[in-house]
Amino acid sequence: ERILTWTQLYNLSELPKHLIVVGSGVTGAEFAGAYHALGTEVTLVSSRDRVLPGEDADAAELIEDVFRTRGMHVMSKSRAKAAAVVGEGEDKHVEVTLEDGRVVTGSHVLMAVGSVPNTQDIGLEEVGINTSPSGHVVTDKVSRTSVNGVYAAGDCTGVFPLASVAAMQGRIAVAHALGDTVRPIKLRSVAANIFTAPEIATVGYTQEQLEKLDMRYTITKLPLRVNPRAKMMGARAGFVKLFSRTESGTVVGGVIVAPRASELIYPITLAVSHRLTVDDVADAFTVYPSLTGSIAEVARMGHQITEG
Repeated sequence: ERILTWTQLYNLSELPKHLIVVGSGVTGAEFAGAYHALGTEVTLVSSRDRVLPGEDADAAELIEDVFRTRGMHVMSKSRAKAAAVVGEGEDKHVEVTLEDGRVVTGSHVLMAVGSVPNTQDIGLEEVGINTSPSGHVVTDKVSRTSVNGVYAAGDCTGVFPLASVAAMQGRIAVAHALGDTVRPIKLRSVAANIFTAPEIATVGYTQEQLEKLDMRYTITKLPLRVNPRAKMMGARAGFVKLFSRTESGTVVGGVIVAPRASELIYPITLAVSHRLTVDDVADAFTVYPSLTGSIAEVARMGHQITEG
């Protein structure tokens, strides 16, 4: 009733007075932001240096700043050790004990520390379907398992835990099963979104991945506050960032932090999927004023002047 998973949180009949969120990944950040916006006091307990440790560093830093500015309690480098319900009646509450001995008190706690695939005891071993050490169903790029005629799609495959990826895996599986021509799933062009406020949308290579590759790349970035439509909306927190190959200008990734970034990422997804250059993106007309204007503008910033 008070120590909850994210699915159990939906069963609450009234808002928690003080919600402690353990875990600062996507799930933790989304629920922390949502409940704080609804008027609940929220304490976000993060074991890492910052919230959203697996995401773009600039985007994560901005969201953490927004959380703190709006009055959320963010506890960085604070690993939770235990959670317990204490007291009786009106005095009943939860206590989250941290590894350093500190105790955080609230009315409810959300354990947002990840999940495991629910693939045990459903007959996979009996028919010979291979699973990974983590329990995920092993598939190839057209969603086939190790057993002929059996396909798998969704979070159980361990590819990306995104509804859009699950749907694409399913479409590919059906097409392949029917003998239709299929294109293997391209993880490089998967767009993802974090539904905080503002939203964080990403596609293609991350900056961390690019730093590990033997590739010369260019970063162009534009803050949202200079966009005229954003000014009209009163939206100041956010930015548009593009990653492109230095020599060719080919767009290889992008990050958008903005209201409804999930709607804005699509042009960059097209650019990554079809290997468009920053000049290709910049030469396309955008409506004025519009948030998409920043996408074209940040692409213009990546233009390389050629002689001759």
